[in-house]
Amino acid sequence: MSASQPAFTDYIEFEHSENSGNDSDEETLLFPGGVHSQQHEERSFFGLLTDIWRPGADAESSRVNHSFSTEEKRKLNLYESIDYFAPNSAVYRRWLARQPHRRAWDRWLMMGSIGVTTGLVAYSLYVVINALAEFKYGITRWLLLHTNLFVAWLFNTTVSLALVGGSSALVVGWAPAAVSSGVPEVMAYLNGILLPKVFNIFTVVVKFASCALAVASGLPVGPEGPMIHIGAALGAALSQGHSTTLGFSTKIFRRFRNPKDKRDFVTAGVAVGVATAFNAPIGGLLFAFEEVASFWQHSLGWQIFFACMCATLTLNLSRSAGKALFHSGSFGWFNQDVVFEAGVEISAHILAIVPAAVVGLLCGVLGIGFTLLNLKIARFRDATLSRYKWRRCIEPCVLVVVYVTGTMLLPRMFPCTPTRCVTYQNQVYCGIQNVTAALNGTGPPTDTPPLQLPLYTCSTGPVMADNGTWIPSTGTITPDSPTNASAVVFYNELATLMLNTGDETIKHLVSRGAHRRFSYQSLMVMLAWYFLGAAVAAGSAISSGLFVPMLMMGAILGRIVGLATTDIADKYGQLLSSWTMAGALSNPWSWIDPGAFALVGAGAFMSSVTRLTIALAVIMVEISDDVHMLLPVLVAIMVAKWVADAATHSLYHALLEVKCAPFLVHEPVSKFSLELLPVSTVMRSPVVTLELHMKVADIQAVLRDTSHNGYPVVRDSSAGQICLGLVTRGHLLALLQQLIDGYNSHGGTSRGAANGGSSAAAAAPHDGDAGAQAQRRQQQHQQPLLARQLSWSELNRKMMEPVEASRAAPEQQMVAIQNAADWEIDLAPGLLSQVVDLSPYVNSSALKVQETMSLQRAYILFRNMGLRHLVVVDEHNRVRGIVTRKDLLGFKLDEAVGRALRRVESAQQLGQANWLSSSPPATPPNRSAWRPQGAAFAMPLPAVR
Repeated sequence: MSASQPAFTDYIEFEHSENSGNDSDEETLLFPGGVHSQQHEERSFFGLLTDIWRPGADAESSRVNHSFSTEEKRKLNLYESIDYFAPNSAVYRRWLARQPHRRAWDRWLMMGSIGVTTGLVAYSLYVVINALAEFKYGITRWLLLHTNLFVAWLFNTTVSLALVGGSSALVVGWAPAAVSSGVPEVMAYLNGILLPKVFNIFTVVVKFASCALAVASGLPVGPEGPMIHIGAALGAALSQGHSTTLGFSTKIFRRFRNPKDKRDFVTAGVAVGVATAFNAPIGGLLFAFEEVASFWQHSLGWQIFFACMCATLTLNLSRSAGKALFHSGSFGWFNQDVVFEAGVEISAHILAIVPAAVVGLLCGVLGIGFTLLNLKIARFRDATLSRYKWRRCIEPCVLVVVYVTGTMLLPRMFPCTPTRCVTYQNQVYCGIQNVTAALNGTGPPTDTPPLQLPLYTCSTGPVMADNGTWIPSTGTITPDSPTNASAVVFYNELATLMLNTGDETIKHLVSRGAHRRFSYQSLMVMLAWYFLGAAVAAGSAISSGLFVPMLMMGAILGRIVGLATTDIADKYGQLLSSWTMAGALSNPWSWIDPGAFALVGAGAFMSSVTRLTIALAVIMVEISDDVHMLLPVLVAIMVAKWVADAATHSLYHALLEVKCAPFLVHEPVSKFSLELLPVSTVMRSPVVTLELHMKVADIQAVLRDTSHNGYPVVRDSSAGQICLGLVTRGHLLALLQQLIDGYNSHGGTSRGAANGGSSAAAAAPHDGDAGAQAQRRQQQHQQPLLARQLSWSELNRKMMEPVEASRAAPEQQMVAIQNAADWEIDLAPGLLSQVVDLSPYVNSSALKVQETMSLQRAYILFRNMGLRHLVVVDEHNRVRGIVTRKDLLGFKLDEAVGRALRRVESAQQLGQANWLSSSPPATPPNRSAWRPQGAAFAMPLPAVR
């Protein structure tokens, strides 16, 4: 590289993240607007809103790449990438040769341990949430019936405010990485992006406590998202067997301390988190495969399936043991562990596809609105609240007061609804005027046993049954025991939906046989209020998820369509009956049920927001235990996804775009085929390269004047300097630190390779006696300092021995950031002139591609293999450029296509032009490796890789 030309000139990038490593950088990654919010505050409030709500800022089709502003491009460079595979150097191969090759029992044991631990944590979380929620809602209902609305509101608001205040204080004050659901952050990590403290032990503890408090407070949030984050963190913690936060490290399972195994176990933790959140082991496996895993193997799938099975078994056994302990069930029975069990099966009919498609269409449109509103609020929050911790704490507190006030006052708009509770076959049923007619097929099917129907301010007196027992007058319509009499009772439709936990409300919505339990008005009001509350609560400074809100809004919309279908069936029942089979299925009531379409809507809305398909369909079947509705669910999911894809990106992907994280999607998006472009159109060149044998001063200058995380290593040949592999920045830092320690420990005397260390002299050519003698005289003062090669554990202390490495990291960084004058003063003069042999530390398996390789295939190779660097070479294996994650982002691909289109006269020439003619100039065959010269010391060459 010439001394007058910077390495990568597209835009200036931040310094190496390990060099900075301070709290402000971590806050920036967790709250992207925090560092730059001062710039927004200097602008007018109207100008800020105009910029955030500008048309097209987030309304982008899934087939369009997100456009980053100049400031957002600068934020992209705060993130550092990580490799999936460990560098395959000589020292790594020696370490790998000592590891058991075909031993698998410890891997299966670890997978089972992750499943069991996550299952126990999930059960504990649900117990805490249920206990707090029952306390809050139980007393609130009692106060509504025995005092007045104001007293009940005051209690409900006070308790909710205390819960949310504690939840927010834990996140803001102790673990900012625990904010929100954590699903986008886990997805980013498994995509190859390093985020600070995402799997920290404090993050897990705060995530647990904050989530329990937030969900029990009554905010429109759920625990499923945090469970995914907790599962991923447990997968990382158990497999690595250490904690830098607590300062301890174990010696067990040390062979798993490599990037590949860690990411595999984190992937298993994600799947286990989904499995415990929905009691859906197969859905958890498919979620990991479809949404988060960048690298997948057949054996990994089996192991994750085993982990999900262990997690589900542990969760169900814990629930069963809890029921047996409190005398509410028998140990070992799992019959009541389906999350949203339908209860009453209905027959499927081909005509159900029509309302299912309508549900998918409406959910797709509503999902677009929810995604856009969520993103706009996230941008506004980052611009106005992220800079001040007290603002982040106050926001959810204000929100919970407003939301709880609405849930207490809005039901006053609705009258008390009478219903008829009757007994049939020793079960209590509500809402059916004539059970006999229902069972004979002349009316709607019988209702299920009633759930919690809050009376709100409605009242009913105790009624004596025929057998002399009383139907109790409690806060809900839940008679303690079946009776042989009936009584007219009253309940409030909207209070039934609002004064319940999210799970209980969804159970009401998907319950079968209760066609008229909720009217259009109550469903519409609930949808509007919950929609706004969920959009604002998402992303606030609490630990919470969006899965329950998504299922809730979809279920409401699906029930509205189901209710409309019911009205159509009432009016045109005879016509519908003529299209069905004769006999028991001749009644349209046998397949028209608002509860069934609520289940369809729940899956459709979730698909419109997350773009899940296969995993979501399986999860919906597992949580409902109703395979009969699989076809309508599939139709609604696909329609909703197609509609949402036309206007927005997936919410989790879009949130990563808001955070300016360099996330690589599954397939590259471009208006033109990237098969027509070579990889050379996006590569960076010229490249800073190293030779196999370099002076300490040269290595130190490279590390000081650049902040790349990988350097191709070359050697001279008849064809020029050919690429041998790649060496990482971390390994160079560790090597130089060990060189300094070894030099100082031997009194500043250089040592040869007598004890096994490699020598520059050993690698030097000896073509003639005169030349050999001259080289030997020259190398007498350039012998390598190490008497041995560094081991793999020493090179990777940050992963193998993280506790000790965290203390030594500042010393390693000093090697690179000290200037030349400091080195001459602090170190002996002979140190800088010593020669280091890099051959044992070169990743000889670093992937290289020809510059003529298509950009499409280079992208797929880079993402699927979890790469951090991709070296581009010519036909003689000479380095032409390098490709990193940020070179393959969507806007970079668009720029590459734009440059290509400007170089041709018409689109027809796109497949015929010689694209190589537009590539950067080739490296001259006789060009030497990079040497720091003159002004090169002052050149700004920062680049995070």
